[in-house]
Amino acid sequence: MFLLSGQKGKDAMHTDSAIGQGYSVVKYRHPLLQKINPYLRSLHGMQDPVAKRRVRWTPHTAALAAILMVLDVGCSLTVRFQDALACLGVDLRGSRLGRSYNGLLKALVRQSSTVLSTLKTDLRCQTRAALDYIPRVQGWTLLAVDGSKEDLPRTRSQEKHFGIADNGKGPQALVTTIVEVLTGLLWDWRVTRGRGSEKAMLIEMVRELPESALLLADGNFVGYPVWSALAKAGKHFLIRVGGNVSLIRKLWPEMPMERHGDLVYVWPTHRQKCVSPLPLRLIKVRGGQDPVFLLTNVLDHRQLKRAAAGKIYRRRWGVELFYRTLKRTLGYAKLRSRSGTRAAVELEWGLIALWIMAMMGIERLRKRRINCWRLSPALLVRTLRTSLLRGAASPSAESGWRKLNAALALVAQFGSKIGPGGSAAVGFGPKSALHFSGVRRRSSTPIG
Repeated sequence: MFLLSGQKGKDAMHTDSAIGQGYSVVKYRHPLLQKINPYLRSLHGMQDPVAKRRVRWTPHTAALAAILMVLDVGCSLTVRFQDALACLGVDLRGSRLGRSYNGLLKALVRQSSTVLSTLKTDLRCQTRAALDYIPRVQGWTLLAVDGSKEDLPRTRSQEKHFGIADNGKGPQALVTTIVEVLTGLLWDWRVTRGRGSEKAMLIEMVRELPESALLLADGNFVGYPVWSALAKAGKHFLIRVGGNVSLIRKLWPEMPMERHGDLVYVWPTHRQKCVSPLPLRLIKVRGGQDPVFLLTNVLDHRQLKRAAAGKIYRRRWGVELFYRTLKRTLGYAKLRSRSGTRAAVELEWGLIALWIMAMMGIERLRKRRINCWRLSPALLVRTLRTSLLRGAASPSAESGWRKLNAALALVAQFGSKIGPGGSAAVGFGPKSALHFSGVRRRSSTPIG
């Protein structure tokens, strides 16, 4: 085992009481590596799950390099690798560390099946603790789901791995994420081909949602399969619906909620013998010139009032801001890798880096007793990138640590438009009419 930062013996690795759970952490001199390292606790000491010989890029060092490369915005992948290598060289000088970009990418692809699942599971556990410091809205932890497409270089490998996009012009990757709307903190995601299904990916992520979550979604996540999967898992949702949804009213007029007029049912015509009708609550809120219709499985008015539903749904805009940060601030509007497998790994580590940065910013704001929704992702990325590039020229740990902490203290400017007390309202977007069917018997139920 090589020793880090000039430390000897037992000082090279020890258990950090701040992390707990018996995790052993490596101490680095570089301030940026000190900030990132605790979030990679599940990779400490992990060996390459595939290689049968000693490798230069272990899962831990490869993860550090991948995250550092994400921070180096606006450069080619090889330049990012050289900057990350210079930053790692401050602590790993003289150790058995890989020196080629291809070697790093081969390691990341080879280790991805094991490392990514292990790291995502541990980061989700750390996120549960971070959610305790984020203020709840009407007692709910607000999560939003949405999908977006990433442009890819036009190569045969990309077309084979991701396929041609709907526009028929080039390959694209579809990523669907679940995000905490006030801070942009990631919870889960899936990546697939450009013509994949956002609904199918959401169904895969349903069981991992926290118990107190209220999932917000737009009109792309409608239909009995999605809503029934959420209901069976005991998860709550608030989804906007329009003309692409047909609902049933007055299926059982004797029920108390039927008399209030806000209880509706979803029951597919071609599967009525196999499935039971799904009761939902229809909420009509103001949305500019035309009303907006929201569907939820929170049937109790005391848990989710009509007036609060409209305000809560407006906060779904946080997931749109997350994609703006990913594509514009981090430069992931188009991936740079020309290989399909490498592009998938590039996107995965971009999301992991953004996840860790958000938790890093929330932790810093919490210590300074500043509301977490004031997190500025753009300022945070610039701060960490400055620390990354400074580390290669100035390896002084004490001065670098002071400069990084002073810069992180300024990351408290974002979120005034959508956070608690914000004055600017977020619109609902285009609207369309709903279709209702009033029925008296189950057998005569025309459901779309």
